Amino acid sequence: MSRAFHIAFEDDWEQSIGFGSYEAATRGHPYEPGDYIRATTADGVQGVLDEHYQDVNISLLLIDIDTAALEAGGTRVEQEGREVRIYGALPCADPSVIAGVHPMRHENQRWVAPGGMG
Repeated sequence: MSRAFHIAFEDDWEQSIGFGSYEAATRGHPYEPGDYIRATTADGVQGVLDEHYQDVNISLLLIDIDTAALEAGGTRVEQEGREVRIYGALPCADPSVIAGVHPMRHENQRWVAPGGMG
């Protein structure tokens, strides 16, 4: 595994940039020591959107995380199937860890993963 994907509220992500780290474990839950940030593999993105985000009506971002770079910086990452657990805050301003930030599309009354992810 070298990539994981986290779905973030755009406002949360933008506010985190000023602090240098993103600390939301998942929708509506902050990251706290001993907890983890939830992420998924590329083929799990649409499933997460369908299961947890279809009722959301604010802008979402898909955060592309280089897990090898994250681990090289000392953050533990574990994967079980499509579920990825990140045991630390994301350094949101570090381009070696954050490979991309992609706005999500809302089409036909549902959030849609970027092409090739599903």
